[in-house]
Amino acid sequence: MRPSLRSLFLFVLASGALLLGESTVLAQGYYGPAYGPPGPPPPSYRPAPRYSAPYYYEPAGHNGGLFIRLTAGLGYLYATESAGGQSVNYSGLGGSAGAALGGVIAPNLILFGEILGTSAWDAEVGSGGPSYHPGVDVTLLGFGPGIAYYLQPANMYLSATLAFSKLTFSNSNYYDPSYGYAEDTNLGVGASFMVGKEWWMGRHLGMGVAGQLHLASMRDSYYDTRLTATAFSILFSLSFN
Repeated sequence: MRPSLRSLFLFVLASGALLLGESTVLAQGYYGPAYGPPGPPPPSYRPAPRYSAPYYYEPAGHNGGLFIRLTAGLGYLYATESAGGQSVNYSGLGGSAGAALGGVIAPNLILFGEILGTSAWDAEVGSGGPSYHPGVDVTLLGFGPGIAYYLQPANMYLSATLAFSKLTFSNSNYYDPSYGYAEDTNLGVGASFMVGKEWWMGRHLGMGVAGQLHLASMRDSYYDTRLTATAFSILFSLSFN
């Protein structure tokens, strides 16, 4: 072989060997020694999810705290007594209202103090003959401790109050020097019973309707007789708890 060809051949071999070596070095540097081509790229970094404490939804109910109930509506009052050997009764329609304040002592069980009253406006008076309207307003008032229990989930309730009660007679057409325009009986004992249904207007506010029965017996100091009274009312209620 001619020297020039042999030199060219050796140059080509040397160049080929050099290129092969470079490619091997580059391949090892790119792929890493003896690991082959890389797998798929790693996923982008995502921070670990952060979880907040779950929100606890407390449904509306009577589970604790202050209790306030206000009522107002229409009532019917009937009262009777025996005076001078004659039975006298008073009756009529009028307004009825009440307010209760207390607190929850157990789920749906409430203790409270209540004040309530029902009036017969221009009451009808009867004493064995034809009844008449002398312009007398008769009011049955009561106050005392009470208890209520709510039936869930209907939010209906039963309520009872030990009501210390009295009747007031008010006559704007007649003035008595001893009693003025109004006469009060002595304080007697009575009870009030209520059944109602409420609808929630919020987590703590309810509105509804109720029926109330108020029974009482007291002494009439004017005639020195025993007088009994019954009042029945249809009420709208507003409660906060």
